[in-house]
Amino acid sequence: MSEDHISTAASLEQAIESLRQGNPLVDASLRGPLAELLQDAAEGDSEGVINPYADAVARALLRRP
Repeated sequence: MSEDHISTAASLEQAIESLRQGNPLVDASLRGPLAELLQDAAEGDSEGVINPYADAVARALLRRP
């Protein structure tokens, strides 16, 4: 597994946890569905590739470039 894949997976997990903890950047009604979407993305596709858009959302939620 590459370092990029590990950092992306870690960002997704941190973003999911931030949503579950009540991330104020996201409306309360969207936190659950967005967490589920990111959880699915963290598992990757059939080849284990994580969607780059999910990574971008995770980074935005964590306020990372």
